[in-house]
Order: sequence, then structure tokens, then C-alpha cells
Amino acid sequence: MNNGINIIETTLLRGRVQLLQPRQGFHASIDSVFLAAAAAVKDHAALLDVGCGVGSAGLCVMARNKTIHLTGIDIQPELTDLAHQNATLSGFAAHAAFFCGDIRNEKHIKDNSFNNVLMNPPYLESGTYTISPEKIKATSHGEGASGATLADWVKYAHKKLKQGGHLTMIHRADRLDDVILELTKKRWFGSLVVFPLLSHTGEDAKRVIIQARKERYSPCVLKSGMVIHKENGKYTKEAEAVLSDATAIVLR
Repeated sequence: MNNGINIIETTLLRGRVQLLQPRQGFHASIDSVFLAAAAAVKDHAALLDVGCGVGSAGLCVMARNKTIHLTGIDIQPELTDLAHQNATLSGFAAHAAFFCGDIRNEKHIKDNSFNNVLMNPPYLESGTYTISPEKIKATSHGEGASGATLADWVKYAHKKLKQGGHLTMIHRADRLDDVILELTKKRWFGSLVVFPLLSHTGEDAKRVIIQARKERYSPCVLKSGMVIHKENGKYTKEAEAVLSDATAIVLR
């Protein structure tokens, strides 16, 4: 038990990242690892993980580059408490801090101060799904539970990034049009790179990684992406390198 929550212990990246997670509700998945792999971090960069949950994505970036300074924010205090513990378990506590807050009104994290922002927003648009009775799962999976829309997430990332900083996001492929619209309608972001993730060869992409830069503008680039599984269900060589060896996905 941990603050009244049933906890399970898991790992990512062959044990480099140690995670305590709620037994019920949202669990960190390979989406977090792929998102982290695409973060364009340089040594000593300031990285903000928006909707950090238990810290999985940001800590996976730190497993690749221990010099970065990680800040995470999530609306659920149960999860940020676990994120602090996970940073300690993984050996990254000296350069990681996590805060509980609502991105629609948070005032404690300094604006215009981050080189990189990571985010894995709730995939389901408000009004298009039935909200789960499980609070943690509901808040993580859909926009309706927390009240923050995709537009709110993009606005927050713009506020926190330095000029020219990188936003890296993973989302459902069938919402790519929504993501591009929110990133570009106020010219807050440009220089988009889209990287599809396909479960199997020949299938449509189910997930996309999108990277954009704050107020930098060049033509959008659509990458060939990555196939995750072979026909026998095992990971492809490229996916295994990301999931086990913390290999980066280079988008630029």
C-alpha cells in the first residue's frame, strides 16, 4: 500500500527505470518509452514532462542522458508522489522534481524556461467516450475527467518552452489532424515532424509521435516511422533497441 493505493512494481529499459504504479488504472506503457526516445535533449537541458503520471517518460529520458534536469507536473497527487519515489529508486532524484497542479492555472513552474517539453495527453476527446469510474484511469485516458483539452495542453507547452524549444508529443494517429490544428492555428509552433508507429507491417499507424518547435517555421516532415512487431509478435530490431537499450529516435 502507498497512500491508500495498491501498488505494483515494474521496470522499463531492462531495469534502468524502476516504477511504482497503481495496480488499478493507467499503467505506463511502451508509448512512454517511444515518446522519451524521440525527445531531442542535449546535455544539461531543462526538460518538462507535462502530465507526467508516475514519471515514466521523463525518467526514460534521464536513463539516456543523466545530465538533464527534469521537472514533471500532473493533476493527480497520488501519481506525483509515486514519481518522486520512482526518481529515487531509479537513481535520478538529484536532477528530478515533480509537482501536482492543473495546467490551466498552474503558476509555480517558470514560464519560458525549458529546452524541451514532453507530453502524452489523454487520447480521448471529451464527449466521445464513457468516463471510467476509476479516477486515475479516467483522468489519464480522456479529456473529460480532468477538464483540460488538447488546446490547453498545447497552450501550456508554449508558455513553458524557451523560444525555439522542442515539444514532443505522442498521440493517437486518428487525432493527428486535431494535434496539427492546435499546434499551428496561432502559429505558436512550426517545423513539425511526424513519426508514425505501426504495430505490424502493412497496417495503418495507431500512434504518431509529433515534434514541433516554438515559433520556428519550416515545412512539415512526414517520416517513414517504425514497425513495432514482427509477424510472430516479437519486437522488431528497431523497436527492441528503443525499448531495451534506450536507443534514441532521431527526428531531425
